[in-house]
Amino acid sequence: MNRLKELRLERGLTLKDVSSETKIKKATFSNYELGQTEPKLATWELLADYFDVDPEYLVGWSDIKRKNA
Repeated sequence: MNRLKELRLERGLTLKDVSSETKIKKATFSNYELGQTEPKLATWELLADYFDVDPEYLVGWSDIKRKNA
């Protein structure tokens, strides 16, 4: 399971919740979760901010959720 889906489920959010709060279409976010498409850099940053994690964690480059937590 990728980190987008993991974080969404940890927080008890639906695709609709994420879509309405980030303005990313449900189908697009689902494609990100399934690894069918990759977000652009600005979208990674938006999602990292939304989930309150470092972008490096979200992408999978680091296992540390927040460096300055």
